[in-house]
Amino acid sequence: MDVPEHELADVPADERAARLHRGLAIAAAAGLVEITEMGMRDWWYLDALASFGDRPFPARLRVYLASGLAERSGTAEMDARRTDCGPWVRLEGVKFYADGWLVPRTCAMCRAFDDEDSTGILFTGAAALAKRIEPFAAAGWRIATHAIGDRAVEAVLDGYELAWGGDRRALAAAAPRIEHGSVLSMELGSRIAELGVAVCIQPSFAVTDAAEVPVALGADRTALAYPWANLAALGARLLAGTDYPIEVIEPLVGLARLVNGRSSRPGFETAGAAPAHSRLAAEDALAISTDSRAGSTFLSADPSRISAAELDAIEVLSTAPASFAH
Repeated sequence: MDVPEHELADVPADERAARLHRGLAIAAAAGLVEITEMGMRDWWYLDALASFGDRPFPARLRVYLASGLAERSGTAEMDARRTDCGPWVRLEGVKFYADGWLVPRTCAMCRAFDDEDSTGILFTGAAALAKRIEPFAAAGWRIATHAIGDRAVEAVLDGYELAWGGDRRALAAAAPRIEHGSVLSMELGSRIAELGVAVCIQPSFAVTDAAEVPVALGADRTALAYPWANLAALGARLLAGTDYPIEVIEPLVGLARLVNGRSSRPGFETAGAAPAHSRLAAEDALAISTDSRAGSTFLSADPSRISAAELDAIEVLSTAPASFAH
């Protein structure tokens, strides 16, 4: 969206709706037919979207509630809200937080940062997380948890197993998400794949953090950061996201960065490049960045039929999102 949600709290309802519509139009112009709002904090956001009625949206929208709003509202209100979202919005799940971020050294690490005597901050342990998750998982809501450091990822996986009572088949069917999963050992990657947990990765992180990773983690742990090739090889469920507005919203820029380790498109060049373990083959990168059920994006060239070096030359011609009712 073009304006952060908290900045719209005191804006008149019609202006909120107009700004949200402009945000969806920006996403569509970038080539997106679907976006995910990861952490809605107030119901007015959904009310503003509902004011569009049934007329087509520039891009369809999946919404995850911030855990605070979900816990205040309860599953009964959430269920009622979910049935009244219209054809272009899907109220899908609940997002939790397990730790902070890599650059400010607040993500939860198993070993201290190389440049600080700190292992970051773990916001919630496995048992507490499982207790919070259980009522929403039982009601059929999809669960997502922000976890960047390896200690946080381990706690989230433990929490997921507890929340689903150790039933790995049920856990895999529910496919709870980890948002980011930025620092992972091969052992954690194997466990993610075995449990059927999905990881939403951000291709731009490995590029924009390229200079920061060795400083934060030290030379012996750089291979643990953004290990997308390892996760893919292990058979983990992956999907690509932008983390906009922290990173660029343009999916073709993200695709180029995921395949080539950088983008050469004017205006999106970066000083660093992602290492080999943070890159995927074009076919795999395209697979986790697209979903034909969401609609169609018409491009100047087919990303699957050109060389990786040409990805940055592709232009968005138009988009045609599909409603959730189609």
